[in-house]
Amino acid sequence: MKSRRRGLVRGMGRNLAAAMLAAALIGAALPLAADEGEIVWGASIPLTGIYAQAGELASLGMDAYLGYLNAGGGINGRPVRLASHDSGSQPDRSLAIFKRIMAEEEDVVVYYGDSTDFSLLSAPEVNERYKVLMGGASLATALADPEKFPYQFLAGPTYAEMVGILLEYIAEQGGSDGAAPRVALFYSNLEAGHDPIPYARKRAAELGIEIVAEIETEPAGIDVAPEVLKLRRAQPDYVIFQGYVATVWPEVMVQAAQTGVDAMFMGTFWAMEPLIIRQLGPLADRYMGVFPYRYYWEQEESATMRLIAQVTGAEYVPTYALQAWFSGMIITEVIGRTLAAGLELTGDNLKATLDAIEDWDTGGLIGVPVTFRNNSIPVGRIYRGNSETGRMDPVSDWIVLDD
Repeated sequence: MKSRRRGLVRGMGRNLAAAMLAAALIGAALPLAADEGEIVWGASIPLTGIYAQAGELASLGMDAYLGYLNAGGGINGRPVRLASHDSGSQPDRSLAIFKRIMAEEEDVVVYYGDSTDFSLLSAPEVNERYKVLMGGASLATALADPEKFPYQFLAGPTYAEMVGILLEYIAEQGGSDGAAPRVALFYSNLEAGHDPIPYARKRAAELGIEIVAEIETEPAGIDVAPEVLKLRRAQPDYVIFQGYVATVWPEVMVQAAQTGVDAMFMGTFWAMEPLIIRQLGPLADRYMGVFPYRYYWEQEESATMRLIAQVTGAEYVPTYALQAWFSGMIITEVIGRTLAAGLELTGDNLKATLDAIEDWDTGGLIGVPVTFRNNSIPVGRIYRGNSETGRMDPVSDWIVLDD
């Protein structure tokens, strides 16, 4: 099963690459202004190593966005150039790439990092020396702290906020036979796995939700049978997975169904890719989770999705590529507003601009106006798998956390 998933994602990346190539070439062919007119974005992206699959798709999404952006004249008439290197999925290497780009390039105005570990490692020098606006793939709760990470932004809700959105939904639905909902937390021993657990315990207690089991495992390569037995004993109404991408949780679902665990299974951003969920077959109907954007097939409701479809010509754009495209949108909005205000593109000015964004219309990519709060966007919607269509269907309104 593991090798089959790897082949699926690689094939998905190849198909998307072919569809997006024209968009990227449009930007590459555009005559650029003088170098001093360029706006440079730096990036370390994992094109090899354990996160290569997600990194390849994110890179395709960013390339497509920049191709579209430069074809339209860049930002306020200034072309954008991406200076990036392969991080190899290694935080130390990613940090070295960051320092190299900051040394070799003049006036890098924003940097796209590849992981939480990189964001944590780079923070001291970002805060004291480089003072550059910093985004990336991470959705870590720790980064939603403007005091410790004054130049950071997240392209969606944090892991804690995502679990909070799930718990809000669970509280509304209630448990079986009108009882308090019973929830099992099933998470990896990675930092991403541990990330939302303290908040989940606290918020569940506030909402009257009973945590009936907490199960921690390695992120891959394990025998899940003993853990499934724990679920069978606990008999939860819902099981929330956290800290996994494409392994462990699908096998847990299969074995749990075989042993009589009658629960709804839930995930967060990195486990919400439909092309992986589709492999569950009929069990996809028992999987749901929180996603901060619309899916690609929701083009009727989103002008941005229609634009992505027009630019890429792709039959489908994966979730990882959507996050990269949206990150490009955020960066463009912040830079454009800063230039329009007649301000220099310093990290302090850019972050002040971002923090002032209220009720931003993302063209329906997110279904409600966006306001950044504590570096993140605490908004999401619950989607449920549909085994007949292979899609994820919305089952809630957009949920905006207030605290």
